[in-house]
Amino acid sequence: MSKNIFTSNDKEQIKEVVAALEKESSGELVLYYAKNSDDYQNANWKFSGVIALVFSIIIIGLAYFWLLPSYFTPIVMGITILTSMVFGYLIAYFFPFLRYAVTNEHIVSQRVLTKAKDVFLQEEVFNTVDRTGILIYISALEHQVVVLGDSGINKKIEQPDWEHVVQLVVDGIKSNQMTSGIIEAVEACKKLLLEHGFVVKPGDTNELHDAIRIEE
Repeated sequence: MSKNIFTSNDKEQIKEVVAALEKESSGELVLYYAKNSDDYQNANWKFSGVIALVFSIIIIGLAYFWLLPSYFTPIVMGITILTSMVFGYLIAYFFPFLRYAVTNEHIVSQRVLTKAKDVFLQEEVFNTVDRTGILIYISALEHQVVVLGDSGINKKIEQPDWEHVVQLVVDGIKSNQMTSGIIEAVEACKKLLLEHGFVVKPGDTNELHDAIRIEE
């Protein structure tokens, strides 16, 4: 399903702008699109509890105003609440965005950063002669973007410098122009690299392939 997020033309445009960055600078850029950074399975019961609480409040409210049917005994109430918990669990199990919705924002950000670091290693962004690899990691479910530079890059460019790059991708996603946002972000990366002296060197080779990686 994630494969269909980008058209063939989108992929080609992205590949070309990455190639242009690597032609003019010594940086090596990897773009990675993930459908999510975690399955948040531990949030199933949390969502289940939220549903049970809602049902409990409704039942208590109806009971307070004498609106419950006569057959609604305490035992029936208990069974109804228990059933709502199971129902909530099953809904959350099949719909990841519901598990994500009840997960603490700080935990979500940690999961995204952890996955980005894993991808950095998985895609061997570190595998360049001068350690000038850069990862732009996009996590769709969480609507978060992370930019990580390798040690050679980090000597001159600090993490806050990447915030503009992150924002360009986020703005593109929000306006349903993700490819345009990515292209602008890559161009911003190139500008940042050149401003900090990461110019292309004689004999420089393409050490990491230019196509965007799209997670299944």
